[in-house]
Amino acid sequence: MSTKIILRHPGDVQRLINDGVIRSGNSRFIVIIALAGIFMDAFDFTSIAFGLTYVQKEFAFSALELGLASGVILIGALVGSLSGGVLMDRIGREKVFTADLVMLIVATLACALAPDPWTFIIARFLMGFAVGVDYPVALSFIAEYSDSRRKGSALNMYAPVWYVAVASTWLLLLGGYYVYGAFDLNIASLWRWIVGLGVVPAVVVLVLRRKYLTESASWLAQNADLHRAAEVIRKAYGVDAEVAPDAVLRVEKPDTIPARRAFNVLWNTRYRMRTVLSLIVNFCQGLEYYAVGFSIGLVVEQVVGVSVLTGILGPLVFNAIFGVAGGLIAVLAAPKVGIRRLAIIGFVITTSSVLLVGLLGRDLFPGAIAAACVCLGAFIFGHAVGPGTQGVVIATMSYPTSIRGTGVGFIQLGNRLGGTLGLVVWPVLTAALGLNALFVLAVAPFIGLLALLLIRWDPSSADVDDEDFEARAAAGRDHETETA
Repeated sequence: MSTKIILRHPGDVQRLINDGVIRSGNSRFIVIIALAGIFMDAFDFTSIAFGLTYVQKEFAFSALELGLASGVILIGALVGSLSGGVLMDRIGREKVFTADLVMLIVATLACALAPDPWTFIIARFLMGFAVGVDYPVALSFIAEYSDSRRKGSALNMYAPVWYVAVASTWLLLLGGYYVYGAFDLNIASLWRWIVGLGVVPAVVVLVLRRKYLTESASWLAQNADLHRAAEVIRKAYGVDAEVAPDAVLRVEKPDTIPARRAFNVLWNTRYRMRTVLSLIVNFCQGLEYYAVGFSIGLVVEQVVGVSVLTGILGPLVFNAIFGVAGGLIAVLAAPKVGIRRLAIIGFVITTSSVLLVGLLGRDLFPGAIAAACVCLGAFIFGHAVGPGTQGVVIATMSYPTSIRGTGVGFIQLGNRLGGTLGLVVWPVLTAALGLNALFVLAVAPFIGLLALLLIRWDPSSADVDDEDFEARAAAGRDHETETA
């Protein structure tokens, strides 16, 4: 172990982590486990995209029923994020994460084996619920195990991990397409195998969690006592942390707010504009992604031509190249450019790209179709480098440890409502308007851009974790209530 660290106050834990004094040991591996949770979330969301046509035929869904069956996973994710965020702030990150993984495994298997429409719909809802719970948990772990200088970059790893997972899904579909063709099998059942494979990353994460994952030291410092936080620091960071004999073991907390009122704090004077900005950005990015990004196979077919192979190769290429590249650039650029500026740049790119695809997709001149495909790639790139990632990062970095789960969970309301609108309404809109629907869609990223220009909050330069202790000191609650 390294030089001994003496803890005298719960606030010391937060400062040691944020200042980068402690950052070795298993802490980075814990961040990787949390990112693996993001991987399985993306895999589960995407795994059904290719099979929707076959699901519709197998279960005799109408167009509206298919839209509802597809969107129910987002409804589940919304309920899961709202309830899971509040719960993890009260009982801890680790317990919620474990229960969430078990639920995801069971729901994924039920969906893959669903014998009837109702089993399919219920399983999709439960999958969404589990994914929704995982978002605030995983993002809180990343934020609370990363120092201030690396927090933005660590949270931006969300994007490349997400797009690698999405590309992996389509790569598996590509392999399945050729296997089914070689053995002359009915490709209508391929979606069940792909959905079922989502159990694999969930089981891997569950096993790793049992071996390496510990509770957030920041959360323990505020909700348990300094001795438990010191124990986690020793295990996670590999440093010799000791509690001083005269240390303040606990900080007095305000009375627990009833669950139905837990979100009220997000609208107080300090957090109101952060909440408004986060909601708008996440609503707009959710709408644009689930309309175009999630349905990119359909968009590629409109532009290039309809075939099973096109429906697989299009999403695979665009996500693997443009999505991963955008995500990696965001990781590198976040500390220098800033979270807010990256979101602005991304919205400019996605707005322009959607408009250009709508124009070029009409094949007005030789090479227009190829140019439309490049613009479609630019859309995925801009979404990955900008709002698709920064919306998540802004929400996570806008709230301190005490309400981070509640805040991230609540902000998912914007993402899920926008995503549900894009997923359910977009097929109807494209059926009615064709490529003209893209001009309507361009309004969403433009609104997100306006919000960022008007609300000038950038969490990159703020240390929000100190706000927990500042608020208690201002209210006269941050005094020594217990000593060793």
